[in-house]
Formats: sequence, structure tokens, C-alpha cells
Amino acid sequence: LGSALAVKPLLQLDGGRIELLEKVRTASRAIARLEEIAAERASGAGTDIAVHHLAAPERASALADRLRARVPGLADLHVSEVGAVIGAHTGPGLLGVVVSPR
Repeated sequence: LGSALAVKPLLQLDGGRIELLEKVRTASRAIARLEEIAAERASGAGTDIAVHHLAAPERASALADRLRARVPGLADLHVSEVGAVIGAHTGPGLLGVVVSPR
């Protein structure tokens, strides 16, 4: 049913556990919401951000560009592809963001 409705889960790592943060309909809304959450959680000056993807370098690069514009005082921003272990559980098209205050 989730596939038919194009439901995309937004997950978060909390206390070493992967938990459902919220569900969003359509991939474009999920990416927009991911951007919004990452920008909110970035504390500004001295924050590092990493955008991870699996077989979606263009979408990851576009998300990174938008985050660079939205987060003032961003210290560093990396874009990289995830490894096989995460990829086996998620599949192509994965986008993820790590926000790390310094």
C-alpha cells in the first residue's frame, strides 16, 4: 500500500537506533522535508553537513547546493555515496543528511 501511495519514510538515528521520524508522500516532498529538517538542525557557524546518496549523485548535489545556501556559516559540506551494507537495506535513490556541530 505504501508503494501505491508513494509514501517515503524519513528516518533518524536516535541513541544508536534507526527510528521513523515521519512519513511523506512523494519523493519530491520527502527531499524538501529532509532539506528543511537538516537546515533547522544545523546550528549555523561551525556546523558540518554530509549528504549521502545511493546511485543519485545529481539529486544529492542539488540538495547539497540548497543546504549550502540555507545554512549560514556552514563550516564544511561533503557529498558521498553510501556503501554496500547500507545500500543493501535501502536501495538506489537513497538520500541522507548528517548534521554535525563542531
